[in-house]
Amino acid sequence: MTLEELRTELQINGELTEIVDALKAVAISEFKNLEEARSKRFSMFLSAFEGFFQMLDFSTIKHPFAQDTTGVTAIVMLTSDERFMGGLNKRIVDEALIHPSAADATLAVVGQQGSDYLKSLGRDFTRFPEDVSTTNPFDSAIAVRDWMMKAAVDDQVGSVIVAYPKPVSFIIQKVDLLTLLPCTELLFFERKEHRRHDEILQKKEEVLVDSKLESLIEYLVSTWVAEKLLEVFEDSRQAELSAKAMRLEESFQSLNDTRKGLVHSYHRTHHEALDKGMRDTFSATVMRKKAG
Repeated sequence: MTLEELRTELQINGELTEIVDALKAVAISEFKNLEEARSKRFSMFLSAFEGFFQMLDFSTIKHPFAQDTTGVTAIVMLTSDERFMGGLNKRIVDEALIHPSAADATLAVVGQQGSDYLKSLGRDFTRFPEDVSTTNPFDSAIAVRDWMMKAAVDDQVGSVIVAYPKPVSFIIQKVDLLTLLPCTELLFFERKEHRRHDEILQKKEEVLVDSKLESLIEYLVSTWVAEKLLEVFEDSRQAELSAKAMRLEESFQSLNDTRKGLVHSYHRTHHEALDKGMRDTFSATVMRKKAG
């Protein structure tokens, strides 16, 4: 390349490096802010919410939210439409499809990239609207929750599993499969050891139930599922941000390596041009002297 072309390449490289570095910094900052904001909120909610299930006995209730059934399994896959997410999205879909129930499962997907991949595999599925995404976690959690609850109440599915990316650390993401319906783990979980059995019984005796237990189950499970899905969507967002930051770091390093090569080429070409100019000047001087 000529010196002018190398100057242009260096300028473009510098601008791209600054943009990539800025995008990486934004992703890291958003990851940390989300991590700090959510850690206490979810633990406080679950601690308070589980108290309802320690005061009431749901063990005799027959309800699709409360008992395992032989109905069809629904698998909801959370994928991202952000750039640099192709590899992670593929892992989510692949992990979901190797689940023992996947062959006959009802499939649903969040995200266009996941939808495109499922189409290429020839699988039938339900695609959630475009506004259901990891960038809009609360409204997206409510939308998926409503779809799940309606499908369970209408006996369209017997259980619901969510496949999503979970950040193990900033540099590692794993695909997790979480069973949300039926909520047997929530409704019949073993009481914590530090609570005395007679205290729990006393609490049950003091509770006045003014609604049917079936209605209570639907309300409480609906609230719990919405909160769990919000946690899932925020986990997905964190995994997305960490994966994005790592890919941007790779691009940043690649651009730096490219810049080093361009700088080397620029200096070499510049020196070659200077040497050629000096040789041409010297030759012209000698020729003039000989001519004189």
